[in-house]
Amino acid sequence: MSLEAAPQQRGNLAVLWDVIVAPAAAFAALRERPRWLLAFGVTILLGTIGAYLQIPAGEHLAAATFAREAAHNPDMATMSPEKLKGMTEMVVGIQRWAWLFYPLIVLVAVSIAALALLAGTAIARGQANFARSFALAAHVALINYGVSYLIIGFLSTLRGPDDFNFQSDLIKLVPSLAWFAPSADPKLTVLLGTFNPFQIWSFVLLGLGLQTVSGLRTGAAYAVAAVVSFGGALFAVPFAK
Repeated sequence: MSLEAAPQQRGNLAVLWDVIVAPAAAFAALRERPRWLLAFGVTILLGTIGAYLQIPAGEHLAAATFAREAAHNPDMATMSPEKLKGMTEMVVGIQRWAWLFYPLIVLVAVSIAALALLAGTAIARGQANFARSFALAAHVALINYGVSYLIIGFLSTLRGPDDFNFQSDLIKLVPSLAWFAPSADPKLTVLLGTFNPFQIWSFVLLGLGLQTVSGLRTGAAYAVAAVVSFGGALFAVPFAK
């Protein structure tokens, strides 16, 4: 009896910490009580700090990308230097405030992931429940939207902004399959960059979580987790430059 009550007695912070050190205990607790607010808040805090640290790299990347676009776009070739300078300043200026939108990005990402988990659970005939799906997505987001962005922010600061001229330079900050294809085009780099330690960690956590929280069998759980964890890259690939 005490073992069944234990998940309900664990505090929100303990459950969030368990996602990292004892995921089975965390997911058992979420099944009994699908809370998410603290996980969402901590993820936003860590990720926003990481996004803020990336500002210099983002500014340099935006300026370099715009310069390449201006050099190859016939319409922009006829613009005056003053107008091009103004447009460059605007593009770079956006990067200074982009970090403020990070909470919204996390909310949208977690909501989409929760809906995908819910749909996958229903298709696999598990115990579909939006509250549990959202709580699971919010806690796993700690890894790929919180810890990941924080580490990328620190690494970009250590390297300095001048090293970021292409989107692939930012993607390759952390180990991924993109490291094995240094000359790949930007679209392939984005796809390969998805297979990094944080995304794989999130995939494993989602697979474990779906078994406990949603009652899916192992194969079905990891199939749904794979779609949620790596499927998003297919939408980002067309926009890679």
